[in-house]
Amino acid sequence: MEESSMTFSCTEHVENEHQGRASRPSTPEAQRVMRRLTILVLTTVFAAGMASRATGADDDLQRPIADAELDLSDDYDPWQGFNEKMFFFNHDILDHYVLKPVATGWGKVLPDVGKRGLDRAFDNLGMPKRLVNNLLQGRFRGAGRELARFGVNTTVGVVGFLDVARAQLHIEKSDADTGQTLGLYGFGQGPYLVLPTLRPLTVRDGIGYGVDGVLDPFGYVTPFFATLGTSIVKQVNERALNLQVFEDVEESVLDLYSAVRNGYLQRRRRSVEEADAARQAEWHPPSRAVAER
Repeated sequence: MEESSMTFSCTEHVENEHQGRASRPSTPEAQRVMRRLTILVLTTVFAAGMASRATGADDDLQRPIADAELDLSDDYDPWQGFNEKMFFFNHDILDHYVLKPVATGWGKVLPDVGKRGLDRAFDNLGMPKRLVNNLLQGRFRGAGRELARFGVNTTVGVVGFLDVARAQLHIEKSDADTGQTLGLYGFGQGPYLVLPTLRPLTVRDGIGYGVDGVLDPFGYVTPFFATLGTSIVKQVNERALNLQVFEDVEESVLDLYSAVRNGYLQRRRRSVEEADAARQAEWHPPSRAVAER
């Protein structure tokens, strides 16, 4: 069970420590940055996913979970005692009593075609994060695909409700985020971590999640409550789309905490490996003779 989106505390002053006197009035630029960080923190606290999102088809979610339960590895989880308490809080309390009931009601009000269209529209808004990280990874074709998809789906696809780029032009989305980029450049994933209201993560992915939030340009130009409300609707809609998937996974495993942990870590390792393979294929394409074999 994946994404459904890790907060880090922000320092409140810098200039006082350097100058040894009262801080000067904030510039408009500084105010905008602090406003964006505040939006990021509150958005993730209230709406970043009391349960993880399913990333694709049902079997794509359940396969790593099932494999993980059969292969309970020694994945780095030094804070397991704390993590298990947070997992219980997120799953047995917040998801069970808040997110799941709301998502169930949402699913009854909005038809499936509407939920899927809304999910595609939210995904379309995630283009800047994927674009920047494709560029940072040296995956320039992936960056080009992101620009092409955004242009086509925002216009012909009615702000992304329809994935015309994939259905008609066969332009697939490029999976890229800051946590993946850090892993590609050799940063270790660090300890596994579960925090209240948030999806599973590692220290590396937590840092990456925060950076991805700052990379979102739409949060800088939309009102605070509009940004917060949009994030809440996104999480509720994602949960509504995957009600049966979540239930099937919960019924199919004996140790849900370990299955979620190992499935998440396996998926993130695979994500970094796939990014490296995509970069190598772009930098070192096969020769014509090899391609024709």
